[in-house]
Amino acid sequence: MSVLSVSGLSKKYCRSLRRALWYGMQDIAREVLPVSPPPGLRRDEFWAVDDVSFELRKGEALAIIGRNGAGKSTLLKMLAGLLKPDRGEARLRGKAQALIELGIGFDPLLTGRENVRVGAALQGLDRRATAELQEKVIAFAELGDFFDMPMQSYSSGMRARLSFSLAANLESDVLMVDEVLAVGDAAFQRKCVTNILGYLNAGGALLFVSHSPYQIQSLCERAILLRRGRVAFRGSATDALNEMLSAPPSMNPAMEPARYRAPAIGPVVIEEIEARAVHGETIRTGEPVQITLRYRAEERLEVFWGFGVWTADQWVHIASEHDLRVRTIEAGVGELSCVVPRLPLMGSRYTLRAAIIDARTRMALAHYGFQDAPGSFDVRSNASVLTNAQLAANALVTFEVDWD
Repeated sequence: MSVLSVSGLSKKYCRSLRRALWYGMQDIAREVLPVSPPPGLRRDEFWAVDDVSFELRKGEALAIIGRNGAGKSTLLKMLAGLLKPDRGEARLRGKAQALIELGIGFDPLLTGRENVRVGAALQGLDRRATAELQEKVIAFAELGDFFDMPMQSYSSGMRARLSFSLAANLESDVLMVDEVLAVGDAAFQRKCVTNILGYLNAGGALLFVSHSPYQIQSLCERAILLRRGRVAFRGSATDALNEMLSAPPSMNPAMEPARYRAPAIGPVVIEEIEARAVHGETIRTGEPVQITLRYRAEERLEVFWGFGVWTADQWVHIASEHDLRVRTIEAGVGELSCVVPRLPLMGSRYTLRAAIIDARTRMALAHYGFQDAPGSFDVRSNASVLTNAQLAANALVTFEVDWD
């Protein structure tokens, strides 16, 4: 049975504060007066969340994932009633608890005990139920004497303990969690995950936002990947995480190198270097890849050649290989190529540099990607719990291991 149904939910923001205030006054007036809303986006507006739909059932955990700025927190704030959507609707069957921002809803001048009493009163609990709730929160949060101290003296981890302890011990049909577990220590995070698993087994539903692949894959069966406010992928948590973590960073135009050509330094020029999959169209970890260098020579030459692989930002030199066998290239255009039989690179974007070297003097005749823009290629890794953990840890390569 569905406890949360979301259909076409959308929220727009304005990049200009002055225009945002003016647009807000206009929108308030339109709600009072019978005036139709303007079609599309106004100047400086953009969709922070755009046409998001999904359903959440009892006993199910759904992860909302994406890079920073993808719209995850905005989506949860709309579902929690903190923001009004511009389009679409969300239907909740039952009661929800939201942990969206650390310490939200708590008075920093009140003690932890007093804040728990306020939370109980907002839920309509009587004196006996409030006393039982306090004992459960005290036992779970493990704050000791700090429980009776003002919350303004709490650390971020202590506020996370109290926030989660209160939400976890209030009976709810849907629990919405947004990154609040990230600030807790490892022991408390394990305690929270164990509690959530028990909550799910009892029929509760979880909507979970996190950047931790370990927590997402241990709690959630399904996931939705957001990019720029829109649903880019939906499927199992493992597949969605792999889609996010192994996606190349080329979506950011600032990371694309400038396209220009360095001046020639010898009688041969490297026109291009590229990597392509031997089987299929996608380069994958552990599968063969062909590296092809295309050149234009003015005369017959005897040369060596080689290539290097760098990270997309060109900060880390991962590996270089050179063919030290003397090769004769003729005047005109031609190609040099090789095959990497089992590519060890993890999913990401990489850049290629290359050189053609004079066989007699060992001096470079041509460079590519050192002073001019390098070649680039994308690698995808097959989805698995282990692969996602490696990608999240920014691993660049994988080893072939014979385990005893």
